[in-house]
Amino acid sequence: MKVLLATSLHGGGPVEHALTLAGALTAAGVEVEASCGDTELAERFAAAGATPHVLPLERSADPGGAKRLAELAREVDVVHAQDRRTGLLTRLWRPDGTPRVYTVHGLPDPYLPIPANAGRRPGLRNQLAYRGLDAWLARRSDALVVASHALADQLQRRLGFPAGRMEVIPNGVEPLPVTTGGELVASISMLEPVKGLDAFVRAAANLKNKGEVDGARFQIVGSGGAAAELRELAASLDAAVEFPGHVPAPEVLSRLRIFVLTSWFENCPMALLEAMMAGVPAVVTGVGGVPELVADTALVVPPGAPDALAAALRRLLADPGLAADLGARARERALANFTAERNARSLIDLYSRII
Repeated sequence: MKVLLATSLHGGGPVEHALTLAGALTAAGVEVEASCGDTELAERFAAAGATPHVLPLERSADPGGAKRLAELAREVDVVHAQDRRTGLLTRLWRPDGTPRVYTVHGLPDPYLPIPANAGRRPGLRNQLAYRGLDAWLARRSDALVVASHALADQLQRRLGFPAGRMEVIPNGVEPLPVTTGGELVASISMLEPVKGLDAFVRAAANLKNKGEVDGARFQIVGSGGAAAELRELAASLDAAVEFPGHVPAPEVLSRLRIFVLTSWFENCPMALLEAMMAGVPAVVTGVGGVPELVADTALVVPPGAPDALAAALRRLLADPGLAADLGARARERALANFTAERNARSLIDLYSRII
């Protein structure tokens, strides 16, 4: 079996998932081709065992890119698009008979349950783009892969995606060594409004002001459009939150004491799965697909609630036994349910059925 993993992004969860999937599919005997946006990603796909094709797609209306993707599609058994742009181009124009699979990683921005969208209905243009074009493309897909039941429900109810085309297959990560003795209380995330990271900054300030840090360092690891605003907030609150930018996940995981997720909505976040796999205790918001991942292996708080977040962090910092128990049970759950091998086997079964 030969599969094309089509990507256009230069970073973030969908790209990391595609790289992990490429390695797991290759290990299972699948021949993997991968289209990607730059040479650095091409090198990472090659290291994962895939044959890379550098194909920059900087806009959705890209006839040349669509043509090149169609040429690649003729040489494989299945095309699996990994982001909205490649999903559009591979399904809008189908001159060949190769089956199309599309992984939906999240909700469109106008439909996200963030404070900026509260009480606002998506405008006509967005409704035409997402309830119109996206729903139509969903019906042109041979299968839609969704990593959580929560997202599948949202896509069906709010965007009109066909339930019969959706396959819920959780993401997976490679087994990792157990982290011990870390000093970081950190979030690993794109720095965007949906991530709710202002609550992290306010909680860190709360703990610092009350002298309850217990030797921990607070970091927000990643980059994005909200970075400057978050830095200004941290400075105004004297929160002592560090912003190291993008750091390779293994470097951060090896230093974690507590993983923090503060999002307003999530599907199946790779950073959380990696923290679970490394046995790191977590405090998370109970949104989207997060409860499906953690079950009872993390402390859960509401989104946008820095006082509740600070209380949960205080509890873990003060109780090493609880932190160790949560981390061990999270790792056990990840090894049983969320490995890259398990994800790849489920997708191979899906590919075989639609072929």
